[in-house]
Amino acid sequence: MCHEGLDFYGGIMELTTKPHRAVATLLLAFALVAASCSSSSDDVDTAPSTATAAPVTATAPPTTAPPTTAPPTTAPATSAAPEPESTEPLFELTGQLDLTTEEINDMVLYVEETMGRPFLTPPKIVLQSIEDFEAGLQPSERMRAFQQESAEGTGRFLQAVGQTELSPDELLGNLTELGSSTDLISGRYLPDDDTVYIPEGALSGGTFNAILVHELAHALDGQYVDMQGMIEQLEDQATADVSGDESFSVRAVIEGRATAVQIRWMMANNVVPEIPETPASYAAVPPSVILGVQLPYQLGAQTVEGLGGPAATWDLFDAFPTSSEQMMFAPKIGTDLPVEVAPPAVQGELFNEGVFGAESLLLLLIGDSLAPSQVDVVTSLNAVDGIAGGYYVLDGDDTRSCFRANIAGDDADELAEIEAKLLEWAAKDSVPGAERTVAVDGDILQLTACAPFIS
Repeated sequence: MCHEGLDFYGGIMELTTKPHRAVATLLLAFALVAASCSSSSDDVDTAPSTATAAPVTATAPPTTAPPTTAPPTTAPATSAAPEPESTEPLFELTGQLDLTTEEINDMVLYVEETMGRPFLTPPKIVLQSIEDFEAGLQPSERMRAFQQESAEGTGRFLQAVGQTELSPDELLGNLTELGSSTDLISGRYLPDDDTVYIPEGALSGGTFNAILVHELAHALDGQYVDMQGMIEQLEDQATADVSGDESFSVRAVIEGRATAVQIRWMMANNVVPEIPETPASYAAVPPSVILGVQLPYQLGAQTVEGLGGPAATWDLFDAFPTSSEQMMFAPKIGTDLPVEVAPPAVQGELFNEGVFGAESLLLLLIGDSLAPSQVDVVTSLNAVDGIAGGYYVLDGDDTRSCFRANIAGDDADELAEIEAKLLEWAAKDSVPGAERTVAVDGDILQLTACAPFIS
């Protein structure tokens, strides 16, 4: 089988991401996978899905930041927007942009044309200093408290699967710092005041313009759907032990629609994005966190395009895909529902538990590097497409943490493919004292990953 979409540990819910070199290389590999798949009648078309997030609800710090800008990728080119009939601004601007009124009007008209609906009121754009912009990225008191409460579970999970050797407190500090920095975030839309915010000097040229187009797409969505309610729903899900599968779908639809508009605009205007070196701050967090932030944009855009594009996918807001697998592989939307799987036996204090689905499995398989090989990406997607359902527990004591998952496949062959990929993962180098086992018992694969607890 050949697969085009994937999804990652969902965490930093609505952050805008910047196209750094290592991440761009990874996304290019995904785009190449999509292109190669399109030549076969048995291939899955551009189809992102909403997979289950395991302890990953703790992987990246959830925030209250609104929808934001995603990394550029590849998508179908479209015609340029028509010239505005007047030089009167079709927007409200606070601050000084290095763009003419006509240029911004072109962007507004392009967003309307591509999304198939007009703005109900002129979109508001505010240029902020980097200091003010980053101050606005700080999590709410509710989310800050949740992050603190879940820090140990997050750290234990990432230690158990070999993705960090940081203590939970060190990890939380690094995640919080990165999540409120323009290293990761370069634009945002706040639905509560229906305003696009852009930081001064974060990017320039065509890449800056592409970010503005992305945020304008969010603004148009926000004038027709309850975007603020969706953000609050994501926050409720993050703090209420709801399956990460559901929240991934919401994020992927929101970000995927805006990313699809952004990519189309870049293709139509021959914009080649600036791709600076990966910032040093990325090294302070596990790669799976960065990938988990990026994937809703990439997979969401693939699914939106696979379903006909931004103008044809307004109905996704009425019925979000119910699993990350559906969001990753669009033909499965509404048909391939995840099965319930019994939880593994808990052996020690229980720190976390929940659904383990396609998104979580994919991040487990390739989340130890910002630039996994294309072969690893393709074979991992092949395995992920065969998951029927899963459930995990995270347990341990003062000296050790263990991640345990029961996984069901669509059939025996699919389960064997998952087993082979997990055996390959289990054989990778790990910290001293770590233990990984993969075994199939009947129609259930049992995965265990344990490591010393670093406090």
